Amino acid sequence: MSIKYNEKNYPYIDLGHGYIIYLQDDDYTDQRWILKAEQELNETAENKARSLEQLRELLRDEPKLTVPLDDEKFLLKFLRPLGYDVQRAFDCIRHTFAMKRTYGKDYYEGRIKPSHIRHIYDSGMVSFLPLRDDDGCGICVTQLGRKWNTSKVSMYDVVALFRINIEASLMDPLVQVNGIRIIFDFDGLSMSHVAQASPKHAMVSLQWIQKCCPLQLKSIHIVNNSMLFNVLFTIFKPFISKELRDKMHFHNRDYSGLTKCISAKCLPPAYGGTLDAPDCEGQLLGDFMQLYDKHYEAMDAFGYEESSAK
Repeated sequence: MSIKYNEKNYPYIDLGHGYIIYLQDDDYTDQRWILKAEQELNETAENKARSLEQLRELLRDEPKLTVPLDDEKFLLKFLRPLGYDVQRAFDCIRHTFAMKRTYGKDYYEGRIKPSHIRHIYDSGMVSFLPLRDDDGCGICVTQLGRKWNTSKVSMYDVVALFRINIEASLMDPLVQVNGIRIIFDFDGLSMSHVAQASPKHAMVSLQWIQKCCPLQLKSIHIVNNSMLFNVLFTIFKPFISKELRDKMHFHNRDYSGLTKCISAKCLPPAYGGTLDAPDCEGQLLGDFMQLYDKHYEAMDAFGYEESSAK
């Protein structure tokens, strides 16, 4: 199990037995995804070019906002998942950088890149599963119970983790097309975890997910949720939109329900699946994510000037 580089010099984790974990890739060439992007996201060469230019025009006219207008990959990670709806992509970018300005001191400073939160990766709290679901969705597992040591990982860190992981997922054009499924595992949830939560943390994290995240969250799966989870969920529930709530599935320990939503071949046996890939070591995932520090540093250079936050 090690980090390797492909012919494009993009890093990936070789888990062995033919399984890999990767984040970054060039545009897809498989006809299946080209057709899906055209049919579901209105992606054609003409519409892409037109939408890119329209989005650039809107961003040029936005007062005191600096973004990389010439970086097509940056613009496409907003346009493509949102079906080339230029206004929605523009609003998403505005919300993203307004959030950064408004909550930067508490939620961004010192937590802008993977190395800042690599203690989370080292702990094994996060897993990117190596197989995509049948519809091409990526699958991410976050353990918010037994593996969350609250003396080392604060709720501020956890909120940063969500932001950093979603930005990482958007590096792959296939995820931009197909979206992602997230599993939150609350096995071992305790009062020390619940005590970390607050209405402000809930509001900030959910506002970011619902207003700033262009990624298609196809479904969110809650497993091993005990009665104590209900206490935690009560804090977050007022900030969850109906659209997001409709994507949430609560399984507790009924993994047969989970495998009805996600193909069993993509899930490890711990979740009722048949995936025989080795578990990725936390420190190796930390090393891998840290390779992208410069990407996050570059993104952190953009935003609104201090006096213009909205």
